[in-house]
Amino acid sequence: MGRGRRRAKKRESGTLSTRVRRIWEVVTTTLALLTAVYLVLNTIEPTRMVLERYVLKLNVEALTAIVAIMLEVAIVAVYQLGRQVRAMRAELGPRQDTRIVNDVGAVVDAVKRLSAEGRRSERTLDVLGLTLNTTWPQLAAWLTGHDAPSHWRITLYSLDPAYLERSDELPGYWSSEAARSQERIRERAEEEAEDLAHRRIKLELRTYACLPAVHGFRLGNGDLFLAYLQWTEAGSIRPFEFYEHIPREDQSARANRYRDLFDSWLARAATKATPAVQ
Repeated sequence: MGRGRRRAKKRESGTLSTRVRRIWEVVTTTLALLTAVYLVLNTIEPTRMVLERYVLKLNVEALTAIVAIMLEVAIVAVYQLGRQVRAMRAELGPRQDTRIVNDVGAVVDAVKRLSAEGRRSERTLDVLGLTLNTTWPQLAAWLTGHDAPSHWRITLYSLDPAYLERSDELPGYWSSEAARSQERIRERAEEEAEDLAHRRIKLELRTYACLPAVHGFRLGNGDLFLAYLQWTEAGSIRPFEFYEHIPREDQSARANRYRDLFDSWLARAATKATPAVQ
């Protein structure tokens, strides 16, 4: 009961302060309009004579009062505008870095930045992929290129070709595409095994057998790149044309719910996965 009374009093107090603020805004706005109208009419000879006779004759004291009123109204307006801007910034601040990227290359660029600037403990990458047909070539070029990284743990999830063959919803050609990508990953991992071990790169490939409605990339620093499947008008499935980037700095409720969403799909894939390369 005590908490309920306190909440009720708080609501009443908030409502009262809102009403007082609105009344004050109406009063100051009305004064400003009346003052402006008076000054305009005072510039017209016939109306100035009427105003001076029946309302107020302008003198130094009257002008000072009018200037004071206008200045007060301006200060209040600027203050209220500042409060509104601060409120909007506070609301939008946690989401201002959220953006859309349309290419896996942008994700790989984020991985490269983390490798160059992040802490060693953050150098992890979980890829919940489809066939990895576009992802693996770019990752392979980075892993084995001129400025090859070190001390990374990379886990790749790719759809099981056998599952794809049985599926009546996912595109049939994904099966052969996934099989080719997985073979390339195995071959490159075997060829570069000694060098990868020397640079403390742990590369792991897993196949999974469930519908990847949510997929994407999770970096060890908290960055997340989310993607989704969509239905076409012809009734087939294909990847949506963007990744939604949830930056590590974004700790809003929305961003953390998206992280939970991705984690749940990654955990589901893990339960349906069989290690293929370690």
